[in-house]
Amino acid sequence: MNFPLSRRQFLQAAAAATALPAVGWAADSEISSIGSERQLFLDDLLVDTGRTHGVTRRLNPPTAIERVLKPEQPSAALGFIFYCSVVDDNGTAKLFHGSYDAEKKKHFALATSKDGIHWERPHLGLKEYQGSRKNNLLPVEAVEASVFLDPRAPAEKRYRLLYSRYWPDPQKAGVYVASSPDGVHWSESETRMLPFVPDGQHCGLWDEALQKYVIYTRCWNPVRAVARVAVNELETPWPYDASVPPHHIWGKDKVPTLSRELATVMARDADDPPGVQLYTSAAVKYPFAPHVYLAFPAAYQTFKGPDWQDRALNSNDGTFDVQFAASRDGVNWHRWRTPYIPAGFYDGLDLRLVSMGQGLIRRGRELHQYFVGWPHTHGRPVVWDRDLKDRAAWLKQDLGGIYRATQRVDGFVSLDAGYPGGVVTTKPLRFTGDELRVNLSTAGAGGVRVALLDAEGTPLPGFSREDCAWINADEINHRVEWKSPSDLSGLAGHPVRVEFTLRNARLFAFEFGNG
Repeated sequence: MNFPLSRRQFLQAAAAATALPAVGWAADSEISSIGSERQLFLDDLLVDTGRTHGVTRRLNPPTAIERVLKPEQPSAALGFIFYCSVVDDNGTAKLFHGSYDAEKKKHFALATSKDGIHWERPHLGLKEYQGSRKNNLLPVEAVEASVFLDPRAPAEKRYRLLYSRYWPDPQKAGVYVASSPDGVHWSESETRMLPFVPDGQHCGLWDEALQKYVIYTRCWNPVRAVARVAVNELETPWPYDASVPPHHIWGKDKVPTLSRELATVMARDADDPPGVQLYTSAAVKYPFAPHVYLAFPAAYQTFKGPDWQDRALNSNDGTFDVQFAASRDGVNWHRWRTPYIPAGFYDGLDLRLVSMGQGLIRRGRELHQYFVGWPHTHGRPVVWDRDLKDRAAWLKQDLGGIYRATQRVDGFVSLDAGYPGGVVTTKPLRFTGDELRVNLSTAGAGGVRVALLDAEGTPLPGFSREDCAWINADEINHRVEWKSPSDLSGLAGHPVRVEFTLRNARLFAFEFGNG
């Protein structure tokens, strides 16, 4: 069965599903309790803007990009499909992705890696293709899909797959869940979670703060956007607003797609140029800072309107850039319009479509993310359906692949100061632990000094900026030291401001903790 709700019931359920628990970030006379959690400078939540000057918040693109998988197998003769996802299972990274073969049939495959750089295509022996099972194909028709590890599930369901199935049958098509103990052997449930096909990648996660599963998928409101639903149980049909008229983009004899049945949480707005739509979300809960949500939506510049229409191959053509968005609750997002990964030249190939996959893995001080890149526009695969000569010509070309984007841990956004210098001062906060660690980078003669202040802004004895050892470093977890012993346990639980004085420096994050 499905789980349709009236408009009133749906709004009540949505409000309950998004309410944050009464822990962390709770105001006590305007004092934030941060415990020992890592704090990123994605916004001004903890920044006292009246006491902060000479710094600029900057979005940082990946530090390196390189191709890690080429569509070299017969099952990928026409390239990889837009969507992929990566998980890290006890040091083994597993990358799930789709592909087109020469007949434009779709396949779902697995690649594995230890370091996130060098990838293998294991011979799974699960699906026969061209007379052989010696391949890395999974016997699940799951292209509009993503995989995540479920910390709440029993061992046999540790891996969760969210995918569209049975299109276009209106009686069966929709979003489904499959489960696996290892990411290789999958059990497919016949329970339909949503009776809609969003025609995009569904991204799921377990939200420890909410104690709910959160799913992001595509909707049309009124054009492509990102919708969200939070549920207690992943394998019970998800609630939606049944009062919304069905949106039949493929005809009334086929399954509808989502429009306003779920809450829209990210969409084009007045800051976007004409024709932009949001194709995917690639939303994740950042694993190293509990109250941070990240997303990497594909901004689809449609070839519509006078500036674009003359280059369109058909009515659904355009290019993708990957943008960056951040949130504190997973509902209200700030989206940077400067591309995080723009379309352009990578590994000598001009990619016109770049689409980030869900998930990230950490190796040392680096984060690895993975995106699919194509050297053609969105409308080209439709041309292959009707023009076999065009398809044959593209079979001879380099069709991009899956690319690794390397980012510094916490490095997505920084507060930067040039040589004249700047100061970042936090609002009063309470912490636990006995030391302060900072993620920072300094250049040349630049550096950082840190002071601890009382709630009124007066330096605490022994912890002024003059007492702080000059920091000239590029470190993920630099322990701040002062001339006197730097045990901060005596300050734990008391209102404290942190003041960073920067020169030619970048500040990414800080945390209090135990040495």
